[in-house]
Amino acid sequence: MSFVSPPHRPRQLRRSLAGAALVLGLGAAALAPIQSASSAPAPQPVDGVYDVLGKSWGVPASEAKARLDAEHRLANALETAQAQLAKASRTAEAAPGLDGAFFDADRRLVVNVHSAEAAATAKAHGLTPRTVARGEKALAALQTRVQALADRSGSTQVQSIGADLPTDRLKVVLQPGARTAKTVALVKQLTALPGVDVSTSTTTLAMTADVIGGQIMDLVPGSNCSLGYPGTLSNGNNVLLTAGHCVEGNPDVLNRSGVHIGKGIASRFRTGYSSVDMGLMDIDAEDVGRGYIDNRNGTTTRVTGSSKAPVGSTICKAGNTTGWTCGTIQQYNVTVNYGGAGGSVTRTSGLARSTVCTEGGDSGGAYISGTIAQGMTSGGPSDGHDCGFNQGGNATGSYSFYQPVVDAASYYGVTLTRG
Repeated sequence: MSFVSPPHRPRQLRRSLAGAALVLGLGAAALAPIQSASSAPAPQPVDGVYDVLGKSWGVPASEAKARLDAEHRLANALETAQAQLAKASRTAEAAPGLDGAFFDADRRLVVNVHSAEAAATAKAHGLTPRTVARGEKALAALQTRVQALADRSGSTQVQSIGADLPTDRLKVVLQPGARTAKTVALVKQLTALPGVDVSTSTTTLAMTADVIGGQIMDLVPGSNCSLGYPGTLSNGNNVLLTAGHCVEGNPDVLNRSGVHIGKGIASRFRTGYSSVDMGLMDIDAEDVGRGYIDNRNGTTTRVTGSSKAPVGSTICKAGNTTGWTCGTIQQYNVTVNYGGAGGSVTRTSGLARSTVCTEGGDSGGAYISGTIAQGMTSGGPSDGHDCGFNQGGNATGSYSFYQPVVDAASYYGVTLTRG
C-alpha cells in the first residue's frame, strides 16, 4: 500500500477528509524538532505539560505536578514491591507476585494478588491489593486463546482484542454492521468463555493520511508524519523512534523547512500482514536529536525516562492536529485490525489504548506521563469528533492507540535522549 499526501487544507476542512473510521494516520503528532545545523538553538525545556494539565483540571500547574508526582511515586512503589516478591520467590518457596495494576477513580494504585504474602507486601508499599478470578497473566493466556478462535473462525469482523484490568475481563470489539454467519458462530464461542465480553464498535478501521502544517516530518516518497523520540544505538549512532507505518519503505525525511534530516531504516509494520507499529529513522550526522518534546503551546517538556505506566495513569500527547490532549491509559497489549486500500487488513499487536483524544494527523506523536516517555501514536477513531486544539483533559469523547516506547526502544536497542 502506498500513502499519498492530500493537498494542504485549512483546519476547518479537515473533518470532511477524515471519514468515519479508526485511522492509522500518517500526519502525526509533532514533537520537538530535530535541530539541523542551520536551525536556531533549541530553547530550554520548561515542562509545560503541567500548565496544560492544570488548566484542564482547574488547578495551578504546581498542583497538577503534585498529582502526577503522586502517581509516579506509586508506580515506583509497584516496581519495588514486584522486585521484593520476585527476590523472595528465588530464595524460598515461590509465592505468587503481583498480577497487574491500575489506578482507580480515587487514584489508588490497585494491584491483583493471589496470596496473603503478596497482599501484605502490596499494603506495605502503599498499594491497594485485591483478589481476582483471573489477573493479568490469565487474561493474556485467554487473549491468545480468543485470537486463535478468531483466526480459525474465518470472520473478518473482529476489530480489537485486549484485556481490561479494572474489570478483570477480556474485551473483544467487533466492526459495525450486520454480523456474518461466521461472526455469529464466533460470538457464540466467545460468549461461552468465562471472562470474555463482546461488543460492537460504532466506527470502522482504515488507514488515512491527513497533512496538517506545523512541525511535521515530510516523507519522500509518501505522506507526512511527525518527529518521535530521539535516541542512540549501542554504536553511538543517532536515531529516532517513530510509528512503524511512518517509515515503511524507508523514505527520506525532511523537516518543516524542507531540510533533509534523516531516512527511515527499519519498520516492523507491513501493510496487509501481522505487524507491530514501531520503526526507526536514522538522523543525519549534522543534525541533533533533543531530549524533550514540543507542547505545541510555546513550551517544552523534558524527557527524563521511559516506562509503561500503570493502567489509569494520566497521560498526554502532542499532535499537529489537536495539540496537547490528555487522558488516562486504559489497556496494554491490544491487537487491532487496521483496514487499508484495496481491502487489505493489517493486524497490529502490542498497542496500548488510552482515552486521549486524537484526530487524523496526530499519528506518530509523543505520549508522555509527566516527564516519563510512554509511546507514539498509532491510530484512533476518525468519526467526525472534534478534539479542539490544546484542550488538555477537556478534549473528551474519543480514544486512541499508541505504540509503547519501552517496547520499541528494547527491540531496536535504543537509549532515549534525555533532557
